[in-house]
Amino acid sequence: MLAAFGTLSALSAKADSTSEATVVSYSWYVASSDTTHALYIGDLVTVGEIQNVGSNTIDYVLLTGVAYDSNEQALAVINAPAYVKDMLPGQKSPFYLDFTPEHSVTLNQTWVDSVSNVAVTVSSVKDTTDTPYSGLTIPEGGLSSYLDSTGTYTVMGTVQNTGGQTANNVWVATTFYNASGTVVALNYTSLSNALAPGDLARFTATPIDNTPQLSSEIANYSVLIQADPLTTPATPTPPPNSSPTGTQQPTQSTALPSWLIYTALVAIAVVVVVIAALMLLRKRQRTLSLSHRPPII
Repeated sequence: MLAAFGTLSALSAKADSTSEATVVSYSWYVASSDTTHALYIGDLVTVGEIQNVGSNTIDYVLLTGVAYDSNEQALAVINAPAYVKDMLPGQKSPFYLDFTPEHSVTLNQTWVDSVSNVAVTVSSVKDTTDTPYSGLTIPEGGLSSYLDSTGTYTVMGTVQNTGGQTANNVWVATTFYNASGTVVALNYTSLSNALAPGDLARFTATPIDNTPQLSSEIANYSVLIQADPLTTPATPTPPPNSSPTGTQQPTQSTALPSWLIYTALVAIAVVVVVIAALMLLRKRQRTLSLSHRPPII
């Protein structure tokens, strides 16, 4: 889910200024756990955090990661989106870059041990006019963290819908930091397809590429709660001849029925024909009467 998040829209939409987002911090490690989120054990993984430093709401951010050797030769390149939807100005969001063999010059993992530096830059930003739903909050005392019996850093939390609308597709991104404030791990948790007003949803978050050494580095964390943007239903157009309350009113028509008009036209035509015939007959009779008069002497 994380690897596919936003990829299609990121590749097809028109980009806005990349200066609206900046990379705050990141670190890298080699995936070594059997429960790793990386595609392959042995992949180079880079985790970090971006921030919206602009004045617009950001729909997505596409990042480019390049792994270099000590001679500044590029060994692998990858593009991936940050895990955010509708990021408000000032908000931060984590990202995860998995350098698989397919992204490298050797098409295998032999280059990983040669990496001396990884550079991450913002390559594309897309703004949005969507209105993020602001009714999702964490109640007081709704977050806690601890190391479980396996030494895994664990965050437990509760999200409540304190707004007046149902929140759809609610999810939480958790970012883990070391003592210096650098991102060392992250987690993405889907909470609920629909969270009604007043409802609660609980979540548990652990580093997705957890190892005891990784968990031991974590000193702090942050959470980002998001959901689908609000949709405003279209205002219905009132039907013609409607009353102020929208109730359809009957209308009265003064037009004559078509059959009555047709009958009247036929009657008029008959009258015209009859009159014409009478006038013609009268003219013929007058002509005959004049022809039979005696001559005048």
